[in-house]
Amino acid sequence: MSSAPQYSVVVPVFNSEKTIAELCQRIETTFNKMQATFEIILVNDNSNDSSWEEIRKVKVNFGTKLTAICLRKNFGQHKALLCGFQYAQGEYVITLDDDLQFFPEDIELLVQRIYTTQADMVYGSYQEERQHARIRKWGSSFVGYLFEKFGNTVGEGSSFKIIHRSVIEKIKYYNHSFTFIDEILSWHTTKIEWQPVRHAARREGQSGYSFVKLSFLTLNLIFAYTTVPLRFMTWFGFASFWVCLLLVIFFIYQKIALGAPLGFTAIIVSIFMSTGLILFSLGIIGEYLNRLFALQHKKPPYLIREILR
Repeated sequence: MSSAPQYSVVVPVFNSEKTIAELCQRIETTFNKMQATFEIILVNDNSNDSSWEEIRKVKVNFGTKLTAICLRKNFGQHKALLCGFQYAQGEYVITLDDDLQFFPEDIELLVQRIYTTQADMVYGSYQEERQHARIRKWGSSFVGYLFEKFGNTVGEGSSFKIIHRSVIEKIKYYNHSFTFIDEILSWHTTKIEWQPVRHAARREGQSGYSFVKLSFLTLNLIFAYTTVPLRFMTWFGFASFWVCLLLVIFFIYQKIALGAPLGFTAIIVSIFMSTGLILFSLGIIGEYLNRLFALQHKKPPYLIREILR
């Protein structure tokens, strides 16, 4: 394109061969209705279906309006977004999922909201209950609550949002072994608004977020962006100290007042409790040291195999 577009739509793609063409077509229709210039950036996160082949076909129809990036392996949704940010040229950047659960037509609502409020970022909030599996709803709610209380992330975020370029410029070269886009965005702006949007049930395939993957994702988020484990270790150790102190006083009282033996069981229990606490604490410290070690290596957040521009 000869000049920068008004809007860049960044879409991380994973196993979406059946929805990607319709998604791009509906994005184009929306911006044509708005009479606005746009570009679409599709980041294929090493899909194991025919998504990349389908993206090639879509690229032929869209020409320079579409940039397609294929990553060498699966790096996750947030790193795929970070990759797309580096190629986005628009004044505003919109992030959107590839599964058509969010309506591309609601982009116009986000645009109107960000112009009206002059915010740096507008999240698409759910008008009704999210059409996700129950375990994913619980997991999302738990992570949202955790980061609202102990991090900087707003509690009601979503993957459908519009962001001003000034914020994108501050985060697009972020290099960390674990990336959580919403937390990073919240470091650079507090001018955040919300706009109700529609949310549909998933039409094709299944979500890539299984229970196991969500569990590991949550743990990685907690260790990478909060000090909750360290605080827990501190308070748990403090509580254990007082419990042990009370037990010591109790056993001494029994020995002096009643002449009762201290007992082999009490000693073994005390040893195992203290040893377990020490090992648990060392494990938490080790997790943080491991992340510092990985950061020193300056490992790239993603690797690109092919780009279609």
